[in-house]
Amino acid sequence: MTQENPKNPTDLQLEAIPFLSLNGRAAEAIAFYEQTLDAQVLLKVSYAEMAKMDPEFHYEKGQEHYITHSVLQIGINKLMIAEEQMDTTRPWQAGNDFSLCLQSRDHDAIVRAYNQLTQDKRTQILIPLTANSFSSGYGAVRDPFGVVFQFTVTRHNF
Repeated sequence: MTQENPKNPTDLQLEAIPFLSLNGRAAEAIAFYEQTLDAQVLLKVSYAEMAKMDPEFHYEKGQEHYITHSVLQIGINKLMIAEEQMDTTRPWQAGNDFSLCLQSRDHDAIVRAYNQLTQDKRTQILIPLTANSFSSGYGAVRDPFGVVFQFTVTRHNF
Protein backbone atom coordinates (compact mmCIF):
# COMPACT_ATOMS: atom_id res chain seq x y z
CA MET A 1 0.00 0.00 0.00
CA THR A 2 1.38 3.41 -0.92
CA GLN A 3 0.60 6.70 0.73
CA GLU A 4 -0.42 9.69 -1.29
CA ASN A 5 2.19 12.38 -1.57
CA PRO A 6 0.81 15.50 0.10
CA LYS A 7 2.99 17.77 -2.07
CA ASN A 8 1.58 19.16 -5.27
CA PRO A 9 4.13 18.48 -8.07
CA THR A 10 3.67 22.03 -9.35
CA ASP A 11 4.88 23.34 -5.96
CA LEU A 12 8.23 21.54 -6.19
CA GLN A 13 11.24 23.68 -7.05
CA LEU A 14 13.52 20.91 -8.37
CA GLU A 15 13.71 18.95 -11.58
CA ALA A 16 15.87 15.89 -12.26
CA ILE A 17 17.54 15.98 -15.66
CA PRO A 18 19.68 13.18 -17.15
CA PHE A 19 23.22 14.43 -17.80
CA LEU A 20 25.41 12.64 -20.33
CA SER A 21 29.21 12.97 -20.18
CA LEU A 22 30.45 12.10 -23.65
CA ASN A 23 34.23 12.40 -23.51
CA GLY A 24 34.83 14.53 -26.61
CA ARG A 25 31.67 13.63 -28.54
CA ALA A 26 29.14 16.05 -27.04
CA ALA A 27 28.87 18.38 -30.06
CA GLU A 28 28.42 15.38 -32.32
CA ALA A 29 25.69 13.96 -30.06
CA ILE A 30 23.88 17.31 -29.88
CA ALA A 31 23.81 17.61 -33.68
CA PHE A 32 22.62 13.99 -33.93
CA TYR A 33 19.77 14.55 -31.43
CA GLU A 34 18.77 17.76 -33.21
CA GLN A 35 18.52 15.86 -36.49
CA THR A 36 17.03 12.57 -35.31
CA LEU A 37 14.90 13.58 -32.32
CA ASP A 38 14.03 17.18 -33.24
CA ALA A 39 15.83 18.31 -30.09
CA GLN A 40 15.83 22.02 -29.43
CA VAL A 41 19.08 23.42 -28.05
CA LEU A 42 18.17 25.64 -25.10
CA LEU A 43 21.79 26.26 -24.10
CA LYS A 44 25.16 25.27 -25.51
CA VAL A 45 28.50 26.55 -24.19
CA SER A 46 31.76 25.54 -25.87
CA TYR A 47 35.14 25.39 -24.15
CA ALA A 48 36.17 28.55 -26.05
CA GLU A 49 33.06 30.40 -24.85
CA MET A 50 33.57 29.22 -21.27
CA ALA A 51 37.18 30.45 -21.29
CA LYS A 52 35.87 33.93 -22.21
CA MET A 53 33.49 33.82 -19.22
CA ASP A 54 35.98 32.28 -16.79
CA PRO A 55 39.69 33.12 -17.26
CA GLU A 56 40.62 30.18 -15.01
CA PHE A 57 38.97 27.70 -17.39
CA HIS A 58 41.63 26.05 -19.55
CA TYR A 59 41.50 23.42 -22.27
CA GLU A 60 43.89 21.68 -24.61
CA LYS A 61 44.53 22.94 -28.13
CA GLY A 62 41.98 21.50 -30.55
CA GLN A 63 39.21 21.32 -27.92
CA GLU A 64 37.71 24.76 -28.62
CA HIS A 65 34.52 23.19 -29.95
CA TYR A 66 34.12 20.80 -27.00
CA ILE A 67 30.98 21.42 -24.95
CA THR A 68 31.21 22.32 -21.28
CA HIS A 69 27.45 22.49 -20.82
CA SER A 70 24.29 22.12 -22.88
CA VAL A 71 20.58 21.70 -22.31
CA LEU A 72 18.36 20.14 -24.96
CA GLN A 73 14.59 19.94 -25.02
CA ILE A 74 13.32 16.66 -26.46
CA GLY A 75 9.55 16.63 -26.40
CA ILE A 76 8.57 17.67 -22.89
CA ASN A 77 11.84 16.45 -21.35
CA LYS A 78 15.30 17.93 -21.01
CA LEU A 79 18.70 16.35 -21.48
CA MET A 80 22.06 17.86 -20.51
CA ILE A 81 25.23 16.95 -22.40
CA ALA A 82 28.88 17.87 -21.85
CA GLU A 83 32.33 16.36 -22.28
CA GLU A 84 33.49 16.18 -18.68
CA GLN A 85 32.95 13.20 -16.47
CA MET A 86 31.26 14.03 -13.19
CA ASP A 87 32.98 11.36 -11.12
CA THR A 88 36.71 11.81 -11.65
CA THR A 89 37.49 9.13 -9.06
CA ARG A 90 36.77 6.51 -11.74
CA PRO A 91 38.07 6.32 -15.31
CA TRP A 92 35.58 7.36 -17.98
CA GLN A 93 33.92 4.54 -19.86
CA ALA A 94 30.59 4.07 -21.56
CA GLY A 95 28.21 3.10 -18.79
CA ASN A 96 29.45 5.52 -16.12
CA ASP A 97 28.94 8.47 -18.41
CA PHE A 98 25.68 9.80 -16.95
CA SER A 99 24.43 11.63 -13.90
CA LEU A 100 21.21 13.24 -12.75
CA CYS A 101 21.24 17.00 -12.49
CA LEU A 102 18.94 18.58 -9.90
CA GLN A 103 18.44 22.18 -10.88
CA SER A 104 16.37 25.06 -9.62
CA ARG A 105 16.35 28.82 -9.76
CA ASP A 106 15.70 28.62 -6.00
CA HIS A 107 19.13 28.60 -4.31
CA ASP A 108 17.70 27.40 -0.99
CA ALA A 109 15.99 24.43 -2.67
CA ILE A 110 19.36 23.29 -4.09
CA VAL A 111 21.11 23.74 -0.74
CA ARG A 112 18.39 21.70 1.01
CA ALA A 113 18.57 18.87 -1.54
CA TYR A 114 22.40 18.79 -1.40
CA ASN A 115 22.40 18.79 2.42
CA GLN A 116 19.78 16.04 2.60
CA LEU A 117 21.74 13.76 0.27
CA THR A 118 25.09 14.42 1.93
CA GLN A 119 23.78 13.68 5.42
CA ASP A 120 24.24 10.00 4.61
CA LYS A 121 27.89 9.21 5.39
CA ARG A 122 27.97 6.76 2.47
CA THR A 123 27.45 9.64 0.03
CA GLN A 124 30.77 10.77 -1.47
CA ILE A 125 31.17 14.48 -2.21
CA LEU A 126 32.79 14.83 -5.63
CA ILE A 127 32.49 18.63 -5.91
CA PRO A 128 31.48 20.62 -2.81
CA LEU A 129 28.46 22.88 -3.30
CA THR A 130 29.82 26.36 -3.97
CA ALA A 131 29.48 29.30 -6.32
CA ASN A 132 31.36 29.27 -9.61
CA SER A 133 31.38 31.16 -12.91
CA PHE A 134 28.05 29.74 -14.12
CA SER A 135 26.06 29.26 -10.91
CA SER A 136 25.61 30.67 -7.42
CA GLY A 137 25.61 27.06 -6.26
CA TYR A 138 27.02 23.99 -7.96
CA GLY A 139 28.15 20.64 -6.58
CA ALA A 140 28.22 16.92 -7.31
CA VAL A 141 28.01 13.76 -5.18
CA ARG A 142 27.90 10.00 -5.67
CA ASP A 143 25.15 8.42 -3.58
CA PRO A 144 25.39 5.04 -1.81
CA PHE A 145 24.06 3.33 -4.95
CA GLY A 146 26.69 4.76 -7.29
CA VAL A 147 24.40 7.36 -8.85
CA VAL A 148 26.07 10.73 -9.44
CA PHE A 149 23.89 13.76 -8.69
CA GLN A 150 24.79 17.26 -9.78
CA PHE A 151 23.18 20.24 -8.04
CA THR A 152 22.84 23.50 -9.95
CA VAL A 153 21.27 26.82 -9.10
CA THR A 154 20.29 27.83 -12.61
CA ARG A 155 19.93 31.34 -13.98
CA HIS A 156 17.81 30.17 -16.91
CA ASN A 157 14.04 30.10 -17.25
CA PHE A 158 13.84 26.58 -18.65
